[in-house]
Amino acid sequence: MPAFRPLAAALAASLLLIPALAASANPRSAIFLHPDGMGANTWSATRLLHVGPDGRLAWDQLPEVAIYVGPSLDAVEQSSNGGATTHAYGVRARLDSFGQIDGQVPVAASGQRLSLMREAQAAGKKVAIFNSSSLTEPGTAVFLASVTDGDDETEIAAQILAARPDIALGGGERFFLPRGVRGRHGMGARRDGRNLIEEARAAGYTVVFTAAELAALPAGSTRVLGLFAAEETFNQADEAGLAAARLPAFQPQAPRFDTMLAFILPRLKDHPQGYFIVGNEEGTDNFSGENNASAALEAAIGADRAIALALAEAQANPALTVVVASDSDNGGMNPTSDDLGDPATPPRRLPRRTSFGSPIDGDPSGRPFLAAADRFGVRLPFYVSWASDSDGAGGTVVRGIGPGATMLKGTVDATEIYTALHRGLFGAESPEP
Repeated sequence: MPAFRPLAAALAASLLLIPALAASANPRSAIFLHPDGMGANTWSATRLLHVGPDGRLAWDQLPEVAIYVGPSLDAVEQSSNGGATTHAYGVRARLDSFGQIDGQVPVAASGQRLSLMREAQAAGKKVAIFNSSSLTEPGTAVFLASVTDGDDETEIAAQILAARPDIALGGGERFFLPRGVRGRHGMGARRDGRNLIEEARAAGYTVVFTAAELAALPAGSTRVLGLFAAEETFNQADEAGLAAARLPAFQPQAPRFDTMLAFILPRLKDHPQGYFIVGNEEGTDNFSGENNASAALEAAIGADRAIALALAEAQANPALTVVVASDSDNGGMNPTSDDLGDPATPPRRLPRRTSFGSPIDGDPSGRPFLAAADRFGVRLPFYVSWASDSDGAGGTVVRGIGPGATMLKGTVDATEIYTALHRGLFGAESPEP
């Protein structure tokens, strides 16, 4: 028997190498999902409503987790503009930064004056962005565009097209069309006379305008521009405002956040040099800013469905890094059953405010939400109290899976989102945090 021990030891050592060999067989890739405005408390409310207190979201199943600390150069919190700039370049930015700091494109943490997505492109990787708001919204646009004024959305649109992402899906059609020209969703806004939709077609893009058109594209469509709304793909208002306008929270012609990722992922995942995908769910942020809990939580579960897609791909591909983070907690959503009394007989109508003046929110009819059933089959009532109508600095969490995400432990700075993604894309070439 002793003669077989070296063979057994060699076999055991080779088994330990299998994960590393599997990872090396695939090119390094990364997915960054940014459910904007979602703090840990918003995830708690999403869990309660959609899977119950004993259920677990896809977000819960991401193995790496850390507290996200995101000060800006000029504030204790992040903004969408500044947070995206930090994520894209790995350096602290100002609240109004949009791919620039003090008028200059920053030198990224890698030492290059390139955003992470531009660096991925330069390395031959496929890239894609998708956004439930306009494509010009900073959560995705900053990875490809750099302007001194974040409100210059026509210039941002032009820079996105000039950057030639493989796939770009979202709203914002009006910023791609000249003034006086009617598109599928409304009138154009450009003052320079350029028709970026026609320019995109001339550059080889297939342009689609609805979820149905997106779904009808063949599997070989790998250069796609989707413009699904004039601006956002949702109708931003509180519950009363939507009811008065007789509008749904989500525009029916537009694909949801997870549907866009489901389109992108199979078209990029087999590229021999790898890929980098960035997606921003803006509804979680904007509806929280309106203190519209039902719409915010509907956007949140759509984000979780996208996380489930990314998680499944990471489990199948050990060379893929997935990072999920917001840069702020918008509204300070707090789910609670406080003072609701007997769970079997929840009140038919919630008061408008707590005794301390915080707004109270329930389902669109004004009643408490009912959580999905717990392990005993009980659906517990709860409501949401709001702390504000703006971004806050606390309670923000980053989660992930894959080679780059292993550094996400304890408490991490916003700049380390970039570091985790960079390590996922480039490995040992990545900077230290």
